[in-house]
Amino acid sequence: MSDQSAMPEGLSHAGIVKRYRWAIAGTLALLSLENLFTVIEPWLLGRAIDSLIGDSFLGIVIYLAAAVIAMALGVSRRLYDTRIYGRIYRESAGDVAERQFTNEKPTAQTAAHVGFVQEFVDFFEHMLPAAIVSIFMLLGSIVMMAIISPLLCLGTVVVAGLIAAIFGVSAGKINRLNTGLNDEFERQVDILDAREILSTRTHFFSLVRWRIQLSDLEARNFGGVFLLTFMLTAFAVWVLVSAGDKSTGEIFAALSYVLQFSQSVIILPYTYQQFLRTSEIGTRLSGIPTDDTTG
Repeated sequence: MSDQSAMPEGLSHAGIVKRYRWAIAGTLALLSLENLFTVIEPWLLGRAIDSLIGDSFLGIVIYLAAAVIAMALGVSRRLYDTRIYGRIYRESAGDVAERQFTNEKPTAQTAAHVGFVQEFVDFFEHMLPAAIVSIFMLLGSIVMMAIISPLLCLGTVVVAGLIAAIFGVSAGKINRLNTGLNDEFERQVDILDAREILSTRTHFFSLVRWRIQLSDLEARNFGGVFLLTFMLTAFAVWVLVSAGDKSTGEIFAALSYVLQFSQSVIILPYTYQQFLRTSEIGTRLSGIPTDDTTG
């Protein structure tokens, strides 16, 4: 049972975690156990390949046993998540609505803020698990590549640093665009209530404009990340084949870890953008003024 007095004035990532720390800790613990399998899966498959080449089924049996355990953990976590995050939304949306009523805010703003709560909670339910999975894959792949090929691991770390730089540079612009989009969205109910065609069309034009600018920035970042991961994959093939001392299973595992790394660095930036967006929403719901943003 949540303590109403423990609710901060506005929503924030830290505030949600503090208020529901044990519930969120439970789902993150299940997620962590589930994703240990994600990290070791390529290694298990590599061992299974070498085992089958040596006329043994032991490797494939171990892989299947681990997969069944991971599946059971995944199903349990998803059942638990739905209930936990449903409760968080119910209580947080009620708190926001009550605060708006108490401060005699207009219905349009109240409706917009309650809608923002859903997006905020969705970050925890969907984006946070995706980010944690990606972090497991990122760190796990780097560690496992260090075991298989230190040179390949070094190349991977360099690529990770370049990708971090790409998104570090764009963070400020992402924040400005999210502020502009949310400012426009808050005006929607008032604009529709006025029933003026020109204002309504201008409003939807502005919403689309902000979303296009966000999408364009995301596309540019995505292109840079993809180019770097393609180069890393080509480098991995060269390193593994030219070494001449790797088994078939080791080469398979190493290339799988490169692909795991590539997948994680594509997902993580998107979750980072959502983190920035929901941080701006949390600031808005707390009543802290945001900077004026122009298109």
